[in-house]
Amino acid sequence: MEISDPSEVEVEINKAQDAIAGEGQGISHELITLEVSSPHVPDLTLIDLPGITRVAVGNQPADIGRQSKQLIRKYIFKQETINLVVVPCNVDIATTEALSMAQEVDPDGDRTIGILTKPDLVDRGTESKVVDVAQNLVCHLKKGYMIVKCRGQQDIQNQVTLAEALQKERVFFEDHPHFRVLLEEGRATVPCLADKLTSELISHICKTLPLLENQIKENHEKITEELQKYGSDVPEDEHEKMFFLIDKINAFNHDINSLIEGEESVGEDESRLFTKIRTEFHKWSAVIEKSFQKGYKAIYKQIEKFENRYRGRELPGFVNYKTFEIIIKQQIKELEEPAVDMLHTVTDMVQAAFTDISKANFDEFFNLYRTTKSKIEDIKFELEKEAEKSIRLHFQMEQIVYCQDQVYQRALQRVREKESDEEKKSKKKDSMIAEEISSVNISLSEIFEHLLAYRQEATNRISSHIPLIIQYFILQVFGQKLQKGMLQLLQDKDTYNWLLKERSDTSDKRKFLKERLARLTQARRRLAKFPG
Repeated sequence: MEISDPSEVEVEINKAQDAIAGEGQGISHELITLEVSSPHVPDLTLIDLPGITRVAVGNQPADIGRQSKQLIRKYIFKQETINLVVVPCNVDIATTEALSMAQEVDPDGDRTIGILTKPDLVDRGTESKVVDVAQNLVCHLKKGYMIVKCRGQQDIQNQVTLAEALQKERVFFEDHPHFRVLLEEGRATVPCLADKLTSELISHICKTLPLLENQIKENHEKITEELQKYGSDVPEDEHEKMFFLIDKINAFNHDINSLIEGEESVGEDESRLFTKIRTEFHKWSAVIEKSFQKGYKAIYKQIEKFENRYRGRELPGFVNYKTFEIIIKQQIKELEEPAVDMLHTVTDMVQAAFTDISKANFDEFFNLYRTTKSKIEDIKFELEKEAEKSIRLHFQMEQIVYCQDQVYQRALQRVREKESDEEKKSKKKDSMIAEEISSVNISLSEIFEHLLAYRQEATNRISSHIPLIIQYFILQVFGQKLQKGMLQLLQDKDTYNWLLKERSDTSDKRKFLKERLARLTQARRRLAKFPG
């Protein structure tokens, strides 16, 4: 509302106070803003805080003192403000609680100015003490003190104008035998105070400008980044809406492709999906090695058992192929379920990664996000079954004991050379067991060497082929099918509106962020033009 008559200001402020805080009951953190437009007033923003209440009166809450201090601290704590500590001249400034609070939040005194009031009420004989305080000789403040004489209650009732009050104030200081010196030093009257506040404010702004610029820059970057998450507004035109959806799906497919290629962007403490999958494949190699190396003594007993059961007319030193074949098949068969378990683990990891990308791209469009999640689930279920079928087929084929002759011969030769070296050194556990086997039965030693040779080649096949199956179905084919499935959404134009329906709060949030970003941009421009 506009007020043209200055005499109405007090009435309107009292009305606003009663409406906000109740009639004489308490205080409120809500601001009452009064903008004064006149060619005769300085360009300043002042916040008139309540006085420090010590005792609750009438219907005021019992903790009115705590509330008032809390409200005062809220504003004087801000580094951007200059605190004016108003103290009557007839009060001992050293015991003033307002000055004590100001020193708590501004211990260096960079933002505190003392304002002495009511010089006309000073007792005779104490004027020199007031002058000492005003000249910063008693309780030192870096910014010093100013002294003013405001209108008294009688002047207000008599409707003395501000111009008349300023004239009377100047005459008071000019005629006062003790306070005249303060006027000459520029420490007295409201106009001098206004000039000082203007210069101090400009100086303070220049001092805090780098910090303020940095804060605005950080907020600008933060809001810009947050606004990017919400994207641009959905177009109203159907043709433009199609291009909007194409851009959304292309961005999603690009992220999926980066994930498949192992080139996605990750945070400092995060790992790429392929790195996590590779870790599972390393574990798989360890599982194979552990399964084959359950303990050579246990294998020896197993060999001895089969040798006693299946050995026919062979002379010692001749390998019983049936014994060799049964042991190998059994060892490889034990790896089938761990391989399927690894498949499920990797599938869950890929599904979670694809879902995260879906959320990052489509979170504001809940129908599009839900549709994408459904596609991810369907494709995952289909390809996980195919991959498991291929893995089990591979283990069925591994039940056929086979290896290229030259490959197997080289493996067998390496095993025998290694065993020969270890027997000479007599240090490793493997060589001691081999020696024990050789001393008991030449046939068992021979079978043991063949088992080690075949195990090496079987390990090479299984440790590489199972991860290849998983990568092909669960990473490559999964990603490709998902990308094609998303592009198929573009074929049904009737679903565009449904797919691009935003969450109820998304457009409001985007509008709020845009308005805030505009204000921050305007603030940066104004700061760039600020002198100093």
